[in-house]
Amino acid sequence: MAEYQTVQKFLASKSSGLEVAGSNPAFPFGEMMDKENILEGSLCYLIGAMEKAPDEGITWRTKIIQTCKEEGLRIKFLDPTNKVAGLQEEIGEERKKILRMKKQGRWKELSQLMHLIVRQDHRCVDLSDFVIVYLDPTIHTCGTYFELRSAFAEKKPYFIIVEGGKKCTPVWLFGICNHEYIFNNVDEVIKELRKIKERNVVLSDKWVLFPKQLKNL
Repeated sequence: MAEYQTVQKFLASKSSGLEVAGSNPAFPFGEMMDKENILEGSLCYLIGAMEKAPDEGITWRTKIIQTCKEEGLRIKFLDPTNKVAGLQEEIGEERKKILRMKKQGRWKELSQLMHLIVRQDHRCVDLSDFVIVYLDPTIHTCGTYFELRSAFAEKKPYFIIVEGGKKCTPVWLFGICNHEYIFNNVDEVIKELRKIKERNVVLSDKWVLFPKQLKNL
């Protein structure tokens, strides 16, 4: 894939004395990282529709989190359907409250509440090491595209799952992202994450992952 080279290609470039463009490993700590699961402790934000999603966007997020746990990837997740204490919730009773505000025309209250939610969600993008995005072209979404744009602006690594695959992907996305990071389903993304854990790829310099010695400071 364009964003990271195979290990074999990277080693070949080293043996020839040449650096492969875009193949810089994002690990400036040398031997500290050699035997670690480089994904351990990394933070992933899960981006995807909630307002119009029948399940409020819970199912696919739950599958990713559970599968990564079973695979021993040890990734931490920022999940907007299950927020950490202190953040404004968006689903369940809070979703009903938001929709009541909209139905009753309580625009000032709605704007104030949504401003808080949007700010907190974009802060999750800021904090993340990478993002996973889920798009179902049959479900209208708004925040998903704004958050993805923020991830692009911050040079975050990304994985985009599109229901129906590339043939169902909005064509605009092909002009702003690498098509090799568009996937058909959750399982394909897990497969890529497993490759990273097992050091079967050399990451591009979009990846800035720190050893756990620094994460625990």
